[in-house]
Amino acid sequence: MSTAPDTSLTLAPGTRPPAHRITVAVPDVAEATAFLAELAGPSTVDRDGGAGVVSFSHGIEVRLHPTAPAGTADTPPRLVDIGTNHLCLRVGDIEAAVAHLEELPGVDVLGDIVTIPEGPIRGNRWIYFRSPWGTLFELQEWPDTPGYVDTTAERLHHGQRPANDAPLPTLLGLDHTGYSVQSLDATVDHLVTHHRARVVLRTEIAVDRAFMRRQFDLDVEGTSAMAMVVVDDALNLELFEHGVPDQEPPRPLDRLGGNLLELHATPQPAPTAHHAPFGLTLPGPVTT
Repeated sequence: MSTAPDTSLTLAPGTRPPAHRITVAVPDVAEATAFLAELAGPSTVDRDGGAGVVSFSHGIEVRLHPTAPAGTADTPPRLVDIGTNHLCLRVGDIEAAVAHLEELPGVDVLGDIVTIPEGPIRGNRWIYFRSPWGTLFELQEWPDTPGYVDTTAERLHHGQRPANDAPLPTLLGLDHTGYSVQSLDATVDHLVTHHRARVVLRTEIAVDRAFMRRQFDLDVEGTSAMAMVVVDDALNLELFEHGVPDQEPPRPLDRLGGNLLELHATPQPAPTAHHAPFGLTLPGPVTT
């Protein structure tokens, strides 16, 4: 199975470039929309599109898609399972943001705030949390000078502007959307070749079982290869290839944890999707 070349990049003169769209499967679209509004602000909800569409700066759209009807309940996928997606919000004061999350009903803050001491993400501070229905989210606080600037002229997009009514303290915007992938090299190659992505940083991460239990409630250990790329100076993608056994495959959009990444999206959501062999779920039918 291979992915057909992206032909959506050529636009007619005067046409506004389409948004990058991140679709996430949730059990209750209205509940999930209200939850995101409680983080990013009520004004981020697209009133024309109705419940299920939350917009971030620079044309980044998060669309919430209903899972199968009740009776087919799923537990959330693990962070290390192939295709697992998370949305990361960038904040200026991660302690203040965590304190706010801890007051929200049903939110589960995972582990402790972690500060990276060295390497290309030196100075980065992060923590994950789960929404009331189990979907993974993350907070990150970046330093003024992250470690990667020592070795490259490339930069992640950190020009986001939050809504004026954002309730999450010190919110700066959507930092990135992150994915666990089957092959980091193949994923990066696809994004660079078909979507004008630029690689900003790559690194290797090794953690022990105690760390994974504390931060993610996962009884695994291993090494992970990580890359961060930026598309159109508008959307950061964080990609992990986890070296752990027994990973589950990507889930379809009618199951909790299913997701779809549409880069240079058409105005309407893609009618079909396929799991690319390297781990992302992309628009369009399966091609060979």
